[in-house]
Amino acid sequence: MGQKFCMACGAALTEGLRFCEHCGAPLPPDIPAQALKPAVPAAEASGSPPVIALPQGGKGIKPVTVVAAIFIILVIAAGVYLFILPKLSGTGTSLGILPGSVTTAQTGIPIATASLPSSPVATTVPTPKPDPFPDALRLKERFDFGSGNIASEATVYRFWINDTYEWHNDKDNRYYVEKPRAGNKFLFVFVHMQNNGDYRVWFPPAGNIVVSNNGATYTEDQSHYKPNKVSDEDATPIEVKEVMYSQKLNGDEYAEDFGFSHGTELAYLYPGTSNAVDGYIVYQVPKSLAPEETYVLISFNAQDQGIWKLG
Repeated sequence: MGQKFCMACGAALTEGLRFCEHCGAPLPPDIPAQALKPAVPAAEASGSPPVIALPQGGKGIKPVTVVAAIFIILVIAAGVYLFILPKLSGTGTSLGILPGSVTTAQTGIPIATASLPSSPVATTVPTPKPDPFPDALRLKERFDFGSGNIASEATVYRFWINDTYEWHNDKDNRYYVEKPRAGNKFLFVFVHMQNNGDYRVWFPPAGNIVVSNNGATYTEDQSHYKPNKVSDEDATPIEVKEVMYSQKLNGDEYAEDFGFSHGTELAYLYPGTSNAVDGYIVYQVPKSLAPEETYVLISFNAQDQGIWKLG
């Protein structure tokens, strides 16, 4: 042990004294070195694990309390997951079904469910226009009129539609452009009539041959220029540039104005193929006119009327 000193006066002390020999102050008793070491439990000294003493008298934490605390924590965590987190993230989860969990509906036997038939959606179907002449003939179909010695036939065999046309004036040897009235266009209808009997017959003039479209009827365009023979001039057919090389139905000559032959106006239909009356009639019709809705009506006498559909 090292040198000791008085705590009161600081003088060096002689070992074994109980009072300072210089100032008389009491000295603390000497503590053996063995007493300063901490006590080692017997279990540690023997090498055995320490034994923890449980609280006595029921004052410690009970297992039931621990389980209840864990349950409350789980309930709070579930509430946070189901209600608070979806609101913060903007998404939701169906109540009672956690993501990744398997429900009886997923693993059980599928259950067939019947759904009520949906109501049909009403759609408007356009009503087709009734055909005013369901028995109308097609182009080039022949219609017989008269009988016996005056038996004859007729047909409509071609049409041409355009906004304008050019016609040739022989007097000044020039072509002129013919224009329709506002909102109209020109329709050329080619008609052929032939007498198969023995006597001449009367045939309907171009003015009596009408065009029907959507309930409206149209007659020959009176502004169309026709041959006008005078005493000092030869009869000359009027040439329409766009159709001047269109052949008649029999193919023997070029078509001209209906009711004319080589510029001369005819009064009767004489027997024989070469005497057939063949040519075009010019009409002014609306621009909206469609051939498939257009008909040509020819009355030959009180009993016979032929109707042809253009389209």
